[in-house]
Amino acid sequence: MELLRFNELIKITWINRKLLSLIAIGTIISASLVSYIIPEYYKSKTTIFPVKLSQAPVNETALRRGTIADFGETGEAEQAIEILNSDRLSDRVIEKHDLYKHYKFDKKDAQARTFVLKMYSSNVSIKRNKFNSIDITVVDRDPKMAADIANSITAYFDTIKYEVVKNRANDLINNLELSQRKQNLVIDSLKKLMDTFSIKGVMSQFQRGYLIQAYAQSSPSERVHLKELVDANIRYGEDFDRTERNFDNEDGTLMLINKFLTQARADAETQFSQKFIVDAAVPAERKYFPVRWLLVLVSLISAMFFSISMLILKEKMPEIKNWRYNRFV
Repeated sequence: MELLRFNELIKITWINRKLLSLIAIGTIISASLVSYIIPEYYKSKTTIFPVKLSQAPVNETALRRGTIADFGETGEAEQAIEILNSDRLSDRVIEKHDLYKHYKFDKKDAQARTFVLKMYSSNVSIKRNKFNSIDITVVDRDPKMAADIANSITAYFDTIKYEVVKNRANDLINNLELSQRKQNLVIDSLKKLMDTFSIKGVMSQFQRGYLIQAYAQSSPSERVHLKELVDANIRYGEDFDRTERNFDNEDGTLMLINKFLTQARADAETQFSQKFIVDAAVPAERKYFPVRWLLVLVSLISAMFFSISMLILKEKMPEIKNWRYNRFV
């Protein structure tokens, strides 16, 4: 059995041109009618940049390093997407816009919430783009509703993220206040130890240099009074220096704790915007779906391909039968 040549394809198409023309006209008319029957959908989009949650440390290791919370741009975007996709946020948007009624579900139905959430999820798209901002896209039959839902999502994101920030800040405050009390005890202990050295006449390393110089330049009678002081500094000088260094380190840690505690309290008490809106959603002027000309074009191409395939099969059927006969005889 020979393959179909191009000139044979042209011949079959030409011979059946009237039939193919009728099929094309019928397809165009049918597809056009269907395109007007299919419900129209509109799309609205808003883009936001999430901001950092807090500058307070999340653990003692971060506190000791003197670093702030380990959240970069990517981490903030991923966390924001998690909140934006949460049922907690979805339920508030659904309730505000009465989407049970809008999507035509009976709220009393036991599975109504499941169906509404499924419809909501299919109409809402939340994705992080290459700039680490987040695109929130909503599709709906009502262009105003699509824009309102998109803008409500960003508004409730602020509310929910603030609740997360506040809860996190309150936990941090408790931990930092405990660390603050412990640190004060450590510092008080070091202060008492330094006072003990001071009572014995022990001085700082810088002051000891002057003491040794004064001792070397003093008269024999003066050395009698200075010797006890010099001996005490020689005996306890290293211990004093080590204690002083520890005190400075622990005092620096306390200052860091106080800094982060102030930040955590501010996070818990101050409600500020958790995102920057690049573009707010507005009602679309043109429909998103269906694209009528594309629907007609795809239908026409499909119909022509199927029709010509059937005509070729009809033309080649005798050859196919003969080939099968010769094969098995």
